[in-house]
Amino acid sequence: MVTDLPEKINFFLGLKSLEGKSKKTLERYQSELMMFSRYYLKPTAQIDVNDIRRYFALIRNERHYESITINGKLSILRSFFGTLYKEEIVPKDPTVRLKNMKVDVKNLREYLSIEELEKVRNACLTIRDKAMIEFLYSTAVRVSEAVTTNIADINWNIRTLGVNGKGNKYRDVFFSVKCKLYLEEYINSRTDNNDSLFVAERRPHNPLTKSGFEKAVSKIGVRSGINRSVYPHIFRHSFATHALQQGMDITQIQQILGHEQINTTQIYAKNNSRQLQAAYDRLMLA
Repeated sequence: MVTDLPEKINFFLGLKSLEGKSKKTLERYQSELMMFSRYYLKPTAQIDVNDIRRYFALIRNERHYESITINGKLSILRSFFGTLYKEEIVPKDPTVRLKNMKVDVKNLREYLSIEELEKVRNACLTIRDKAMIEFLYSTAVRVSEAVTTNIADINWNIRTLGVNGKGNKYRDVFFSVKCKLYLEEYINSRTDNNDSLFVAERRPHNPLTKSGFEKAVSKIGVRSGINRSVYPHIFRHSFATHALQQGMDITQIQQILGHEQINTTQIYAKNNSRQLQAAYDRLMLA
């Protein structure tokens, strides 16, 4: 039996390239889909849900993949077959009946709900408080990256910021319009000449340390009254979780967070029973 999977994969990659997907994302798609194609020689239109189930059973047994890894691979197959179905290349999408595998809750990341995030925002007393919280959430940077950011690192026109992450790896991150306005107001209110984006409130206004950042965020969290620990990294987790709820591609979130492996990002992709609430929240996010 002759398979046309490689041809359909190239068609899919071409469409995603036209949509503006990054080179890294396209390479990820190609790698996963070519791996899948090696297991089946039948025409793409004849692949059914049981074929895909057998595929995941086989690779999990052979390679001992964790549930999170399987979910990441399934996400790419969903995109592939969903696109082919929408383009009327195949008569059905065999992935529609497939559900994500359960993930150990102990390995999931803690995050703030939309309501909790708003309570934290409302607990900010100063413009520095507002700028810090919005910066952590909208950029999703690590606190170590936040404290090493200088004002000169920011491109205000297109709202981007270059950061050096783990392993001294450079990446561009983005920030919201709200974050830009808070940062500009905060910087204009300062009387120091420090190059750092965030500085201590007391003279001589030295660059804010990691410990200082954590203490400031913790105090805001206590004032918010949400009855849970609030620390810089929880905003990174919150951004990733909210982005997934809005339907952002997992590989795009991976690039924004600067994760080396997609498996790390997939931890955020837990099953969410509040689908209607998430759909509503998508409209309300700033």
